[in-house]
Amino acid sequence: MKFGKRICACALGILAGISPLLSSADGVRQSFVQTDAVIPADTVAVEDMLAECTASSIIVTETSTGRVLFEKDSSEQRECSHFAKLMVLLLAAEKIDSGDISLSDTATVSAYANSRQGTQIWLDKGEKITVEELVKSITVGNANDGCAALAEYVCGSEEDAVKLMNQRAESLGMTSTVYTDSTGTEEGNLTSAADTEILCRELLKYRNMTEYLTCWLDNVRGGKAELVNLNRLVRTYKGVTGMKAWSGETAGSCTAVTAKRGDMSVCVVLLGCPTNEDRDAEAKKLLDLSFQTYEVYTPEIPEELKLKIKIAGGTKLKGRLEIAKLEPVIIPRGTYRSVECVYTLEDTLSAPVKKGDKAGEIVYTMGDETIAKWEIVSAENIDKMDLHCGFEKLMYNLLNM
Repeated sequence: MKFGKRICACALGILAGISPLLSSADGVRQSFVQTDAVIPADTVAVEDMLAECTASSIIVTETSTGRVLFEKDSSEQRECSHFAKLMVLLLAAEKIDSGDISLSDTATVSAYANSRQGTQIWLDKGEKITVEELVKSITVGNANDGCAALAEYVCGSEEDAVKLMNQRAESLGMTSTVYTDSTGTEEGNLTSAADTEILCRELLKYRNMTEYLTCWLDNVRGGKAELVNLNRLVRTYKGVTGMKAWSGETAGSCTAVTAKRGDMSVCVVLLGCPTNEDRDAEAKKLLDLSFQTYEVYTPEIPEELKLKIKIAGGTKLKGRLEIAKLEPVIIPRGTYRSVECVYTLEDTLSAPVKKGDKAGEIVYTMGDETIAKWEIVSAENIDKMDLHCGFEKLMYNLLNM
């Protein structure tokens, strides 16, 4: 994969003059907008770099768009382990966001939560502990007892938690993921790098979790349990926003880490690294590569068209047409001047017209690749004109003069 310097102009155009019946367009128009130059990224032999990584499965995405930047065997099903705790955290974040529970709520530790072995904060049966402390036990630590207690409080029981975890995974399109317990420590918990990335991207939507996901050191239970984040990049990499790191005897060293610089947010998931040192070094390298190689590009409206286009929620064209909101796309750094945009509109749309009826489309391309496409549609219902309709429109216009 090579990203060389591309020096072109950014294209953008649209047909003007929309009639009351959406009668417009005479084919395809293009216009070119000159923009300031930027320095392109260095050429990178990405395939060679990925092949040299020790991780068995890799995926790197830009989270705001979901664009996959790099990957290696990302759909391979592997042990889930502590990544299951991120699903429990997501269910909790959703309940907190909806107001069903709060961080200040108090949970009572069950016999089941107390029995969880492995990493723990040594909860006692019947102990009272806040939801916030249980969240910390998952985000800063990887506590199995804290995770089980939170899952029971959020979902009602361990059985209900596992059911909801699998349902939420299915709704997110996590096709390689199976949960058999809330902590991920029992047999049969499976996931993939690609599914873990989906989960991380969803969890990023809940900003109230960021301070916990990026905390390096903390304590719970009145200082009885000290927590140290295994995600070392929290304190060693600029702009980290989460998520979780862990290691297992058979699974190897694994991490899911997200970071943000400027408008760009990147998620790196590595599964099956031989050591924690390899894991952290490769995660940093992939984050650096992503920020150095790609950038966020937001399609721009040329000055000569701004009088004809009103941006409000979506992008509305005066004259009863609108297009989907011009969302950002990810392109190789320094290549935005080679983006071209072609607008097409129907010659006529005969009434009656329903809101949402297609009237054309906008296509952004870079070379032979289509990087974005949006439909131009009717912004409102337009009835076929008759005497009654004409009278109503006349009265409306008179009253609003």
